[in-house]
Amino acid sequence: MDGRYVALCLFLVLVLHGDPTLAETCRQYVKPHPFCFSAMCKANCYLEGKFQDGSYVKEYECQSNAFHSVCVCIFCKN
Repeated sequence: MDGRYVALCLFLVLVLHGDPTLAETCRQYVKPHPFCFSAMCKANCYLEGKFQDGSYVKEYECQSNAFHSVCVCIFCKN
């Protein structure tokens, strides 16, 4: 067996196996507001993540309808 072939197979096994310790755990947090705009939602998500458990904000979004608005945050932690 060629040495390069063995090295390639070993590399593929290591890459495809992955390391579960590098996986992030994410959760969703929804906070109702009388009105919502992007800058307020971003700041609120950032503060909530830092004060709860030091998570970082992966995504945030304002969702509004005729009666109420909510800020939806996705927090992740390694």
